[in-house]
Amino acid sequence: MEPETGLLEVRRRGATVTLLGEVDLSTSELLRSELALACASGDGDGDVVVDFTDLTFIGSSGLHVLIEAAAKLGERRLVLHGGGWAAYVVNLLGLTTRYPNIVVDG
Repeated sequence: MEPETGLLEVRRRGATVTLLGEVDLSTSELLRSELALACASGDGDGDVVVDFTDLTFIGSSGLHVLIEAAAKLGERRLVLHGGGWAAYVVNLLGLTTRYPNIVVDG
């Protein structure tokens, strides 16, 4: 029996989005909607934080959502917290270079 795929739990508190599980094609819309709410929270200033600590996988569709969010933030930062595999992929692809407002923290 293969492991069940496409499982993602998202917890959002203000401008912080915590991800648990996998971001793939089937779950990227959930991430997109939660990030939109996080970007709009408060007065529209300050960082938006995505906590990768319990993220086990992020595919190209999830990375695309992060890029979209960073583009919409303009001068505001999209801070990717928690390191791990997902942060490694973001750094490997050079997303922090191409999108200076994407910051890997930890």
